[in-house]
Amino acid sequence: MSSPTAGGKTILCVDDTAYVLQMLDMFLTAVGYRVLTASNGRAALELAATFALNAAVLDYEMPDLSGLEVAQILKRERPGLPVLMYSAHPQEENVKSAGVVDVYVQKEQPQALVMELTRLLGDAPPVLVRRRYPRFSVSSEFTLRSTGRQKSQAVAVRGKLTDLAEGGCGGDLDTAILPGELVALDIGIPKCDLKVELNARVRYRNAASHGFEFVDVTTAQHQNLRRCLDVLATTR
Repeated sequence: MSSPTAGGKTILCVDDTAYVLQMLDMFLTAVGYRVLTASNGRAALELAATFALNAAVLDYEMPDLSGLEVAQILKRERPGLPVLMYSAHPQEENVKSAGVVDVYVQKEQPQALVMELTRLLGDAPPVLVRRRYPRFSVSSEFTLRSTGRQKSQAVAVRGKLTDLAEGGCGGDLDTAILPGELVALDIGIPKCDLKVELNARVRYRNAASHGFEFVDVTTAQHQNLRRCLDVLATTR
C-alpha cells in the first residue's frame, strides 16, 4: 500500500501483481496524476477512506475482495467516482452489467487505459508522440544486465530481440525484471552491424515478453540506431 505520488488528480490503482502496479504508477504519473497503489481490496478500501479520490483502477481477480466487490463498495460510498476495470478477466459484459464499472480495459493496454481515464475525468488527452521510425521485426540475441541492482545481483542473461524502433525495442526474456527497472542491453543486429550496449528502462513485462525504452543514448549510438532502422526499412 502506498501514499500518493506528487501530481494532480488522485487515482487509486489496485492489483495483486507488483509489476502491474509499478507500470500503472509509471504511466499515470507520467501524464500528471497522483497515484495511490494497493495490492488487495481491503488495503484499497483503507486508502479510499483516507484520501480524496478522483478515480479508481481495479483488477478483477484478487485474493480477498474481487475488483467487482471493491467497485460496488466504492460506488456505494462515492456514487460519482469513476471506476475502471483493468483486467484480463474474460467476462467483460458481466463486469459492465453490474452497473458499478464505468470502463473496462483489457490488461496490457496501458495507453488505452490512460486515454479512457482522461476522458472520464474530462482532462485533455496526453499527446502521443509519433516515432520517426515504426517498429520493425528483427531476429537477434541480446545480453542484458540490470544496472540498478547490487553487483552481486547483476547477472548477465541472454534474450531474443523481436522488434526495434528508434526509441526502444521488444524481446523475449524469461526472467523477473519489473517495469521501471534500468538495464543495459548489449545488442547485435544482423545486416546492419549494430553491436553496442544501450541503457534502457523496462517499459512492460508480459509473460516472457518485455519492452524497453532507450535512455541516455549518445549521438553516435543514436546514429547507429537510425542507420540500422534504415537498413531494416529497405529489407522489409
